[in-house]
Amino acid sequence: MGQIELRNVRKSFRDVEVIKGIDLTIEEGELMIFVGPSGCGKSTLLRLIAGLVEASDGQILIDGDDVTGKPPAERELSMVFQSYALYPHKTVRENVGFALEVSHMAKADIKAKVDEAAATLQLDQLLDRKPKELSGGQRQRVAIGRAIVREPKAFLFDEPLSNLDAALRVEMRLEIARLHKKLAATMVYVTHDQVEAMTLASKIVVLQAGQIEQVGTPLDLYRKPANLFVAQFIGSPKMNVAKCQGTGDAITFPSGDSFATGRNADSATQFGIRPEHITLTAPENGILNGQIEVMEHLGSDSFAYVQINDIGLFTVRVVGHSELQAGAVIGLAFDSENLHLFDGNEQAIL
Repeated sequence: MGQIELRNVRKSFRDVEVIKGIDLTIEEGELMIFVGPSGCGKSTLLRLIAGLVEASDGQILIDGDDVTGKPPAERELSMVFQSYALYPHKTVRENVGFALEVSHMAKADIKAKVDEAAATLQLDQLLDRKPKELSGGQRQRVAIGRAIVREPKAFLFDEPLSNLDAALRVEMRLEIARLHKKLAATMVYVTHDQVEAMTLASKIVVLQAGQIEQVGTPLDLYRKPANLFVAQFIGSPKMNVAKCQGTGDAITFPSGDSFATGRNADSATQFGIRPEHITLTAPENGILNGQIEVMEHLGSDSFAYVQINDIGLFTVRVVGHSELQAGAVIGLAFDSENLHLFDGNEQAIL
């Protein structure tokens, strides 16, 4: 079990409403990730589910049971925080089994559950160490192990990897993905890192200013963003956007350049295309022309930052190494199957 349902959930701090009527269903076994800019309400929403923050209005249901007024201990959820919050004087075994010990479970049962969690998280050889003897990634695995042994209805993760360096974040992303597959448990995960969201999530919830902008699979949000905010938030580097004027199936840029989009563009006021859907070409073959300001060479990819008069800076992804240099004048051709148009309200024109 582990279905979580939010019905018109609101939260205000004094006279400021930070969660503005959220309706959301998290199905059993899903790994749902909340993303959005700082201050959008993603951590507050997670804490509302956990019971650490009391809802101002609405209902929170877990497996059909209304838990809105229940304290955290009665919701049968486990939460993993950004800080590991381990007891420094206790061993890994004692940290992982502490909640079971407090609940007066038999010692033999505690040992069996701790050993099982340790095997799942590859902590077998570390059970007698203290937290100070562990790396950041190992400490986070201990914190996750402490959550696993309680056998909760769902796991809640509040930016669990943000304290780790880049290499450890990649390692722990794989650990969490494997864990979700093995346990088939419901997981709700908050992060500001969209790479984590795109690689881990069954579904992503994009939040802005306490409201849901879009819910969908990672590829749905990437391919079919509902509005300009989602379009620019999902994807790295972010989508290129330029003002335009639509007439029939054509759009015209402030530079005077125009092209046929192959779709009804009458209400289009902004054009968007991702860096990977642009091809660099000779100026005479480009829809737009510009000058390369900066080239970034990353080995597997190169990124060209192209300044286009009257439009602005476009980022272009080039697969592999590129011999292009800053200062070169270049044309930009667009993949017509992967362009995006937005109306005056910044909603996608589908």
